[in-house]
Amino acid sequence: MALDPGKRPVASIGSNAGHALAAGIVPVELATQVADRLLAPDLFSGWGVRTLSTDHPSYNPFAYHLGTVWPVEQATFALGFRRYGLDDHLERLVGGMLDAAREFRDIRLPEALSGLGRDESPVPVPYPNSNSPQAWSASATIQLVQILLGLYPFAPLNMLAMVRPRLPVGVDSVTIRRMRIGEALVSLRFDRLDDGSASHEILEQDGRLLVIEAPPPQDVRAAGPIDAVKSWAIEHAPGRQARALRIALGLERKE
Repeated sequence: MALDPGKRPVASIGSNAGHALAAGIVPVELATQVADRLLAPDLFSGWGVRTLSTDHPSYNPFAYHLGTVWPVEQATFALGFRRYGLDDHLERLVGGMLDAAREFRDIRLPEALSGLGRDESPVPVPYPNSNSPQAWSASATIQLVQILLGLYPFAPLNMLAMVRPRLPVGVDSVTIRRMRIGEALVSLRFDRLDDGSASHEILEQDGRLLVIEAPPPQDVRAAGPIDAVKSWAIEHAPGRQARALRIALGLERKE
């Protein structure tokens, strides 16, 4: 993350590894370990993952790159947790962000939060002079909902893939109205089940649309027979559009 005056690397623990999860470059066998490290007490404030560990000599909860919590980064980390099927990590992270949002005017997350943890402050403290509203924080909120519900639209095939929808404790239902996918419009309702998973119901649909369930592309859990069949079917479907779908779902890399 940095070089000292002698050009030697400064050993640091920060939030960067979460971006590696989102990009899918972490080996599956190491993904849980990386996610656990991101949610360890020195990085996870209870509201979100800090940019720098509290154990680092340069840590400052009010320094932009040295300990604050960025909502936009949390959405990236959530995407990584979803990619690897780390449902418990996902719910803990999103739950922290939702709790933080409730404390702000209009439930609007600012540009960044200070690194102060829940044990230090009963409410999240904004980074001084942080912008609010802030475009990337607003987009992060929408992305967190999309990731929780596992929504992966693919317009060329008139398809909506759902990757293990979940809702956190305290959110019993979510309704998405008139979501456009290609030429189709669809409204969906999701209801939380006892185990945190979410059922879905199509409330209305205008136009041709195929809704399929798909497993996480790099699931850390051993795939069950149904997930294995779904994954095999997607991975072996012929044609350019099927390949584009695999790339969109993270099952194949674009060369």
